[in-house]
Amino acid sequence: MQRLQSIDILKLFAMFLVIWGHCVQFLLTSDYLDEPAFVYIYSFHLPLFFMISGLFVHRHSLTPRSCGEQLLVKARQLLLPCLSWGLLMSAGNLLQAWLSGTPAANSLLDTLMNNFWFLKSLFVCFLLWYVSITLLRRRWLALLVSFVLSQCITEWSVQWSYPTFVIGIFIAPYLSELRRHRRKIALIALAIGGVLLLFWNRSHLTIPSVYSWAELTPDAIALNIGLRLYKIAVNTALSLGLIALFLSLEPRLQASEQPAVLVRLASWGRLTLGIYIIHTLLIIVRERLCPTLLCCDAADPWLFNIVIAPLMAAVLLLVSVGVTRLIMLLPRLAFFCLGTPWRKPQSASTGR
Repeated sequence: MQRLQSIDILKLFAMFLVIWGHCVQFLLTSDYLDEPAFVYIYSFHLPLFFMISGLFVHRHSLTPRSCGEQLLVKARQLLLPCLSWGLLMSAGNLLQAWLSGTPAANSLLDTLMNNFWFLKSLFVCFLLWYVSITLLRRRWLALLVSFVLSQCITEWSVQWSYPTFVIGIFIAPYLSELRRHRRKIALIALAIGGVLLLFWNRSHLTIPSVYSWAELTPDAIALNIGLRLYKIAVNTALSLGLIALFLSLEPRLQASEQPAVLVRLASWGRLTLGIYIIHTLLIIVRERLCPTLLCCDAADPWLFNIVIAPLMAAVLLLVSVGVTRLIMLLPRLAFFCLGTPWRKPQSASTGR
């Protein structure tokens, strides 16, 4: 499949929203769920990533062998960086504990389980889909069974990640129609998403996944199902609308004279995994070493939400792009830290 540079730009935009949300979350000591930017950004930005991943997932029939090969590739891309950085973060925890004379903030197991949850969630999505389609063969049955199973997995927010992932898989065969009618689809989907957002609030970010037996009543089950369907509808409408909207950039990117700015943004959009990891590490280091640095409690709430936080997010995005590119200059380091394919350094040729 020809690579769509417009989708790379969309991935960069979505990653900017992730960083914006993290700036709101970590640069205030107040409850970030009270901040409008955080509440509305989290209505769609992570589901958008999962829908894009589902849209371009391997759609052909898989044999058990090819399923295993695909999962090994995804493990290298998504889990190896979690392991490598997790070991480094644990070493940092031990060093900080030794210097301060206090117990380590997190154990090695806690760090490996909880760091970069987004990457682990995405791997579970691939695992559910590849295993389901390999065993069940029929696409619609695999989608249905894997969706039901996903709603039973509360770790790493899989129950929220997988629905838009499988919706991306479902619409993948209609990608050409999506590109052809992109403007109409964008208008309709974003309009529906905008209307649904009128009822969106912080409670939709904290929908309970587990109930005690005493709370497990028919009314509670019905309410939970309704809230889940509403949240999935918001995620789907806004994600699909943005995909269709950004596909409108594709004709300009395929023109003989491509806009330099768009080409640069598309190249950065291919680095989203590295950007996600690096900006997260920078935020963690700030939290551990100097939590008062860049604290914005004194700023006007609206000014912080719509001006200060996005500006800081843009700076953090640029720094993360630069660090990611530096890591990629060293192939072996990039393999462990970014999950890129293993490349042996080429020996310099000699000649007269």
